[in-house]
Amino acid sequence: MMKKRQKRRLACVLAGGVVLLYSTAAFAAEEQEQEFSFDEYVVTASRMPMKKTETGASITVVTREEIERSGAVSVPDALKNTTISIQNDRTASVPTINGDVRVLVLVDGREVNWKGGGMHMGQSGADMGNLPPVDNIERIEIVRGPASALYGSDAVGGVINIITRKSDGPVTRYSAEAGNWGLRRYRLTTEDSNGDVSFRLNVERERQDDYQFHSGFSGKKDARAANTALDQDKVNFRLDKELGNGRLLTLTVDHMDGQKGFNVMPDYDVYVASGGNTNYFANIVKTYTENNVSLTYRWNQGEKANSFIRVYRNYLSYDYNNHMNMFYPDYYFNSQSYTNQADGAEWQQTWQLSGSHTLLGGASWRQVTADSKEYDIPFMGVTGYNYKGKKISNRAFFVENNWRLPQNWSLTAGVRYDDYTLFGDKTTARVTANRELNETTNVYASWGQIFKTPFIADVYGSGFMVPNLKLKPETGDVITLGVNTRLSQGTELQASVFSSRLDDALDFVEVGQNKYQWRNVNELKRKGLDLSLKHRLSPQWQATAGYSYIKIEEDGETKREEINNNEPHGYRLGLQYEQDKWAADFALRGATGRNRQAFTASNYWVTDLGVIYKPNPTTRIYLKVFNLTDEAYELHGAYGNSSGFTGLYPMPGRQVVLGIDQRI
Repeated sequence: MMKKRQKRRLACVLAGGVVLLYSTAAFAAEEQEQEFSFDEYVVTASRMPMKKTETGASITVVTREEIERSGAVSVPDALKNTTISIQNDRTASVPTINGDVRVLVLVDGREVNWKGGGMHMGQSGADMGNLPPVDNIERIEIVRGPASALYGSDAVGGVINIITRKSDGPVTRYSAEAGNWGLRRYRLTTEDSNGDVSFRLNVERERQDDYQFHSGFSGKKDARAANTALDQDKVNFRLDKELGNGRLLTLTVDHMDGQKGFNVMPDYDVYVASGGNTNYFANIVKTYTENNVSLTYRWNQGEKANSFIRVYRNYLSYDYNNHMNMFYPDYYFNSQSYTNQADGAEWQQTWQLSGSHTLLGGASWRQVTADSKEYDIPFMGVTGYNYKGKKISNRAFFVENNWRLPQNWSLTAGVRYDDYTLFGDKTTARVTANRELNETTNVYASWGQIFKTPFIADVYGSGFMVPNLKLKPETGDVITLGVNTRLSQGTELQASVFSSRLDDALDFVEVGQNKYQWRNVNELKRKGLDLSLKHRLSPQWQATAGYSYIKIEEDGETKREEINNNEPHGYRLGLQYEQDKWAADFALRGATGRNRQAFTASNYWVTDLGVIYKPNPTTRIYLKVFNLTDEAYELHGAYGNSSGFTGLYPMPGRQVVLGIDQRI
C-alpha cells in the first residue's frame, strides 16, 4: 500500500512538473538575443548532429568561450557552474549525474571508462583527471539520463563527451602556473595547418606537494594530507587530413605518466581516533602510465549525418611502491600492480531515408584485458589475487530511427544488442518524444533502459575483495520529462524531472574476517529534478544558477548509495564578467540534507574565484582561488568502511593559483 502511495505521489510530482514547465514555456518570448545557444547543434544525445530544440534530452554544453572566460585549469574546474558533482580524492576525480556515478565519459565519442578495475573510482571507472588539458577542448556536452540504447554499459546516470579542437591556423602558446602547496604547472601548445593537413600538439608538466585541508572530523586547521603529492606529465597530439567531399581522417595520441601519493583517506586524526582501524596509507606511492591511440575515418558529415569507422587502443598501467616492507599502517593494502588494456573498433552510418526520417545504425567490438599482481597478508588472512590476461569482450549492434512529424513533433525509437563473454547478452531500448513549441522552446519525454556490467576486478577478486564469478549486470530503466526554453530579457532555462530504477545493484558485503565480496544485492530507486538558469544581466555581466534534487531509496543488504548521497539538494550560483581587458568568474557550490553517517556536516558551501587580465591580444594573466573561504568539507562519504568513521576523505583547503598564458 505504501509503495502504491509513493508511486502515485511520484506520478503527481512528475505530471505537475510537466504542466508547470509547459506553461512556463508557452509564454516564452520568441525574439531573443542571438548569443544564446539554442540554435546550436549537439551530437552526444543522438550520436548525430541535431538542434537542441529537436533533441529529447536534458543537455548542458560548456563552450570553448565559456572555458576561456572562466580561466578553468582542468575539466572538473570547467564544470563547476553545471549541476554535475565531482567526487575527488588524490587517486581519481569521479563525475556524478542524477545522483549516480555510473557515468559514461567519452573523448570525441570514444569511451575512456576503465572496465578492468575500479580502483577508487566507485562504480564509474572514469577519472576526469585523465582527460585532455582544457587547451585542447572545443566543447563539453553533458547529457543527463539513460543512454545505454546508444552507448551500452555505463551510460546510466548520463554521458559526458569531451570534444577536442581541430587546428585552423598557426599558433604557438605557452602557459605557466604557480600556487601554494608547491604547485607548478607548465604547458606548451603548438598547432598549424597546411592545405588539407592540420595538427595540434600539447605538452604539460604538473608538480604539487602534499595539500592541506581543514578537518571536519577534528576541527584541526591547515592539516597536512600526508602522501598526496603529485608529479605528472601529459602529451596530447591530434593530426587531421581532409580527404575531400566531407571526408576526414583523424589520428589522436594521448600519453600520461607520473606518480602520486596513494593516501586516499588522509585525515590522520580519524585514523588515530579509530584505534588504527581505518585505512591510512602514509607511505604507498602509485606510479602510472596511460597511452591512448585512435584512428577515425569520417564521411557524410552534417545535420543528422554522422558516419565513421574508428579503431582504438586504451592502455593503463599502475604500480604501487613503498609498502612491501609492511610499514604500519600500510599493511591494509596489498596491491602491487594492475594493467588494463581496451582494444576496440566502431562503425556508424546514417541514412536519410526521407525528408522526415533518418536511420542511424552501427556496430562495435571492444575487448578489455586486465592483469593483477598482489601479495598475501598472511597474518590478516588476506589472499593476493594474481591473474594475467583476464578478458571481457563485447560485440554490439544498434539502430535508431528519428522521425520528424507534423506540428513540430519529433520521435526517436532505438534498440541495442550487447553480447558479453562473461555476462551474456543484453538488449536495451529507448523512446523519446519531443515537441518544438516555437523557435526557442521544446518539451520532451523519454523512457530508456539501462545496464552496467561489473569490473574484471569485481569478478576475479582484488585486495580484500574475494572473487565472485556469478555477478550479473545491473539493469533498470529511466523516465525523464523536461523543457528547454528562452524566456524574455535574455534568460535561458532548462528543467527536467526523472525517475529511475536499478535492479541487481552491486555492493560489497562482509563474507568473513577481512573478507568482502561484490554481489548483486540491492534495488536502487532514484527520483529528482534539475534546474539550470542563465541570464544576461548586461553586455558585460552574466549570471548562472542551478538547483538539483536527488532522492535515493535503496532496498537490500546495504544502504551505502542512499546514505552516501552527497548532494540531496545541490545548489550552483555563478557570476561572470567580461569587458575590454578584464574578465572574472565567481562560482558558489553547495549542498544540504546530507546524511551525518557519511559526512561530517549535513551541508557544505564552497566558493571559487577567477580573474583574468589581458594586457594585449596575445597575453593572459590569471588568478584562480579555489575554496576561497577555506571550508572543511567532503564530497566522498565514508559510510561503508569497516570503521564507520566519517571524515576520511577531506577536500583540499584554499588554494591560490597564479598563471600567465602567452601566444608566441
